[in-house]
Amino acid sequence: MDVFLQQEIPPEYTGDITQQPNVTADSYHRYKEDVAMAATLKLQVYRFSVSWPRVLPEGDTSKINQDGVNYYNNLINELIKNNIQPMITMNHFDYPLATLKKTGGWANKAIVPAFREYADFLFKTFGDRVRLWTTINEANYYCMNFALLPVPGLYTPQVGDDYKCVHHTILAHMEAYRVYEEKYRKTQGGKIGAAALTLWCRPNSTAYEDIQAAERGNLFALGSIYHPVVYGDYPTALKERRVAHYSALEGRSSSRLPSFTDEERARLKGSADFLCFNAYMGTTVADGTKQPRPAGGGTIQSDRDAAEVASDTRPGHFGDLFMRANPWVLRDAPLWIRDNYNNTPLFITENGWADERGKADPKSDPLDDEPRVGYHSVYLQELIRVATEENVNVMGYLVWSLIDAFEWTAGYTRKFGLVHVDYENGSLNRTIKKSAWFFQELGTNRRVPKVPFTFVPGSSTGAGSKAIPMHYAMPFLFVFGLSCLHGLEINI
Repeated sequence: MDVFLQQEIPPEYTGDITQQPNVTADSYHRYKEDVAMAATLKLQVYRFSVSWPRVLPEGDTSKINQDGVNYYNNLINELIKNNIQPMITMNHFDYPLATLKKTGGWANKAIVPAFREYADFLFKTFGDRVRLWTTINEANYYCMNFALLPVPGLYTPQVGDDYKCVHHTILAHMEAYRVYEEKYRKTQGGKIGAAALTLWCRPNSTAYEDIQAAERGNLFALGSIYHPVVYGDYPTALKERRVAHYSALEGRSSSRLPSFTDEERARLKGSADFLCFNAYMGTTVADGTKQPRPAGGGTIQSDRDAAEVASDTRPGHFGDLFMRANPWVLRDAPLWIRDNYNNTPLFITENGWADERGKADPKSDPLDDEPRVGYHSVYLQELIRVATEENVNVMGYLVWSLIDAFEWTAGYTRKFGLVHVDYENGSLNRTIKKSAWFFQELGTNRRVPKVPFTFVPGSSTGAGSKAIPMHYAMPFLFVFGLSCLHGLEINI
């Protein structure tokens, strides 16, 4: 049982939950079906997260849940049996209730050694078969939102906890990376990435102030995670010119953003083998320096001084944004990452189209997901161009997600899956959707069918036809939260 979701959580964070997500898709018992679906779709890599409380219910190795360990061992072995490479995300928004009680959660530094012990356990237990790892999924967005929800009697959010949370996830990543170097890399030969989400910012105009607002938005989103693991510290523009400046204006004796020690900076520098980038929609921003400051103290959202124009990317306010395509995100962001972070290998660890048409029309066919084809085609075309024409070091591309799942802010109504799960009737049976041909073409022939994205939310417009005779070659791994891109083409 997820203790957190049994609480009175605001619906903007969970969606309209009509049933508690204790079973969801039941992959625990049906993992062989899911792996078979991945194999049918010709996927090369399957990214999944390990649930910390499932394997270490007390948060440490004093008590190991062998049933949980057996499940992940069985899943990994089944993937390998089907020639699919496993990729593990160590932490995706959940951690043991016992760890919250012992450490105070991500707003407290005591959680960092607890995460190191957990990471050590994962490497020791699964690392003989797993070569690709990410530590904490999109900590920048998690710490702005879900990590700061109150837990009655255990946690009450305080001003500055968003920055403390980010700070401690970065240190936890560092500890995981260093323990792997010290104990496992020589024998296991794996790679570890640092993950961030961005709702990529473009300026509202060519005015200098708007251009700087977009740069700040991207620096707060990606730079807050990437800068420490590449260079050993936060960007000066974030650390001093924004957070420290506003903290002083609020009358604080120190910045709301904690500082790294000299030892931490040294251990942080170079602590990522690749950078993970979760990419969905983009957003347009204007200069926000003249906006009123929040009462009681600033936040990550307010300190960036970037005002969203015609969109709202706070939880519960997305509207139909996940049904829209902004493929320029996979051009602009990789180029920015290349130029700012030494062209460190880049792995697109999430990108996907969400079918939310069932909310307005419950009788719509959940298998008819043709807009998904156009969505992934236009995003992949941009990514392939920056890899082949702009020398961006793209390591791989993962689709979110293999199956329809419980989604934060939407419950079961936001369907990212390539495979339908029958939640409606309770059977949980799996059925491959109509977009399958596109991913099978990618996996079989390493070619991206060139299909336009013509879908307009609120209409019945489709995404183009399977018969369009254009393709692009894919030069990198094509994967699955989906599959990886080495030698992929765009069909022309």
